[in-house]
Order: sequence, then C-alpha cells, then structure tokens
Amino acid sequence: MPSFNQAKYIAEAVRSVLAQDDPDWELWIVDNSSDNTREVMAEFADPRIRFRHIPERMDPGTCLNWMLDRAVGRDFSYVHTDNNLGISYVRQLRAALAEHPLGLAYCDMRIIDDAGGCINMFRRGEFDLPRLLSVDVLGVPFAATTKLAKQMGGFAARDFADDVRFCVSAYGLAHYVYVREPLMDYRLHPGSRTEAAGGSEQMIRIFAHLMPKVVPLLEQRGLQPVRALEQAIRAGLDDLDIFVEHHWHQRLSKLTRAWWRGPVCIDNFFFAGLLDVPGFSSKLGRPSRRSFIRDEAGRLCVMPWTRRTLRRYMKSRRQDLHQLAIQARNKLLSWASMKFGDGGGSPVAFRVKKLDFRTLWAARQLEISLGWKPLMDPSIATGPKWLNWGAATGTEPLLDCSGEISFSSAMPQVRYIAVRDAHARSLRSVPSQGRATPN
Repeated sequence: MPSFNQAKYIAEAVRSVLAQDDPDWELWIVDNSSDNTREVMAEFADPRIRFRHIPERMDPGTCLNWMLDRAVGRDFSYVHTDNNLGISYVRQLRAALAEHPLGLAYCDMRIIDDAGGCINMFRRGEFDLPRLLSVDVLGVPFAATTKLAKQMGGFAARDFADDVRFCVSAYGLAHYVYVREPLMDYRLHPGSRTEAAGGSEQMIRIFAHLMPKVVPLLEQRGLQPVRALEQAIRAGLDDLDIFVEHHWHQRLSKLTRAWWRGPVCIDNFFFAGLLDVPGFSSKLGRPSRRSFIRDEAGRLCVMPWTRRTLRRYMKSRRQDLHQLAIQARNKLLSWASMKFGDGGGSPVAFRVKKLDFRTLWAARQLEISLGWKPLMDPSIATGPKWLNWGAATGTEPLLDCSGEISFSSAMPQVRYIAVRDAHARSLRSVPSQGRATPN
C-alpha cells in the first residue's frame, strides 16, 4: 500500500484488511506523506502491519518494488489507501492464484463516493490482448504471485499508471484469472489520483500514451500487439455496420424502401442524419438532420413522417450503438499512439483522404480524445461543411479506416527502446535502511 497524504481514508482501508476472514497476510505500507498519516497509523498495533514512513517522495512503482523486496508472501496485492477490501478479498484471490505459479487475478468492484456510499457496480469482464492494450484498462484491484513480479523485474518506476503497465506487461507470462465478485470498494473523490491527473479524460490520454512502451516487450515474446489491435478495431467497426444492417432488415425496411444502391451500410444512415454516434453532435459537427431523405438522383424518397419514425427507432437503440462505438474507440486510441507516440508533446496533425463513416469516425475520436488535428487531404475538393477541418499540405500522416486499418506517413514512426530490468535497477537505488532516493 503506497501512501501519500491520504490520512482521511487510510484508517478505513487498513481496517478493511484487518477484517479479512483469512488472517494469513502481512500489510506493507510505505508512506511519503506530509499530513498526519503517521499519527493515524499509530493506533494500529497489529504485528502483521509493517508501516514505514520515508519523508522523501517516491513514485508508486519504486514504493511497490521496495515492499516486494521485503515481503515474504507467495502472493501479493496492490491496494490503494482510499479503497476498501471486501471481507473475503484475501481468501478468494489467494484461491484464484493457488494453481498458477505465474498467476494474475482480478475481480469486480463497487464504486463508492467520498462518504462510502455505493454509486455503481463495475463488472470488469474478460481481458484478451487487444482489450489489455486499449484504454479500457486492467489495474487495481488485482493480485499476483510474487514469482510473476520477480520474473517481470517488478513494477516500472515513474509511470503514473504503474498498476496498468504491470497488468499489460504480464501478458505472455501470466495466467489471468477473473473472479466474478465485487471484492473491493473503489472510491471516487476530489483528492484521488484520477482527479490529480486531470480527470477521466486526461487519464484516457495517459493510458493511450502508456501502451507503446510495452510493445517491444510483447514483441520479444513473439506477440504482434499492433496487428492484434488493428484486427480488433476492424472487427469493432464491422460490428457497427452489422448493428445497422440488422435493424434495417428486422424493422426499418418494412417502413420504407432503400434510398441507396447496393448493400446496407452504416454510411447510408449516418449521412442521412439518423444515427447518434459518440463524437458527432451539434456542437462538434454532424450531418444535417433534414426532414426528408433523397436518393442518389436527388429524388425525394423518404417522407418527413417516415424519416421521423426511422430516427425515433434508431434513437431507442442508441445505448447499444454507443457501447459498440466506445469499445472500438478504446482500442483505436492506443493503436494510434503506437503508430505515432505522443507527437513529441504536441498534437499530431494528420490527413483524411476518404470521407466514409469509418474514417471520419476514427478521425473524430482522435480529435476529441487525444487532441490530434484532422485535416482534409488536398485531393478532396470540398468536404462536408459540418466537419470544420482545415486543409492538409499532403505530407501529414494519412488515416484510412475504410478497409484495412492504416495510418501511414513519410514521417519516421516513434520507436520505444526497451531497457531490460530498468525498473528493477531503480529498486537497487533505495537503501535498505529505509531512506529513499528522491524522485
């Protein structure tokens, strides 16, 4: 349990550990606080609690490595000072890891507010490689075997999302076990690490910029993380198309004839203003919502009252459509960062050459979530006015999601160099007497 200025919550977190129905544990706390955390912790005399106050600020990864070097358990769990464990947390996660020498177990959680009231239940679901690499991350709460941590070299130092990086970096070594019960209360409050980082939107950018750092490690294990994401994004965009096709054949085709030639495509509905898709709104820009729909020859083919019925029907399915779109977006953001890093600290300007739904949707997600700048390729004479994008010079990276997902450019792509066991070496810089090297 790394600790920094959470005196308001740490006693409650520690009491939740003391309440475990499996008493065979030890709790290590490295505290860098400048508040009254030491005074709060003085009330606990249980010999299983190992509290160490080190005045100099250490990043959480270094704190975790310091504790892992001293802990004696076969398994460990990373716990935040503002979260509370359910009474069976230790027992159930220990049981999940029992058959796996290189195991990593995680569970569902309850989301609580500052006062401890339950806001929501978060079911985490299964993780494959594309989802692990997406901004829909796996982090605390989790438990793992100490053997896995040592084989990985511990936690990475100076990473804000140290727990997320550990869980992703374990892929190819660890056996992941999902415990389908809410075994932790995860607290949201103004002083949390998420809020300190700038809120959930900024955390998305942090996660996206983190993922390229694990690519070399995964490639060393014979994995193809970038290709896996590309395939998952394409499948996600296919799901959006299939969603619209399904509802056309199930219901909408009985209300009106098609106003396009060829197979059913999400483009037909998007450009007719019938869809509410994340990233497109009156404020951000979206296709106009006229009261009628014309065919390719310009003939009026869908009457205003029929169009309103079509729109109402699709609006009633908006939540399912949004869920599919967000799943694809979560992978897209990490994939784009793998292609071009973080832009050297400034937004990446890229061009769009094709004005199909898939490419426009992807470009808009990069614009609003990562702050990148979409531009219209010089080959496009006039684009939709509602896009409100500037003109490209033709030298910027080119995004094309109409078929195979691609992001190509003459620019050199960012390459991350893997320094083996760099974070393990940072651990050695912490003296065993209990004093830490300042971060």
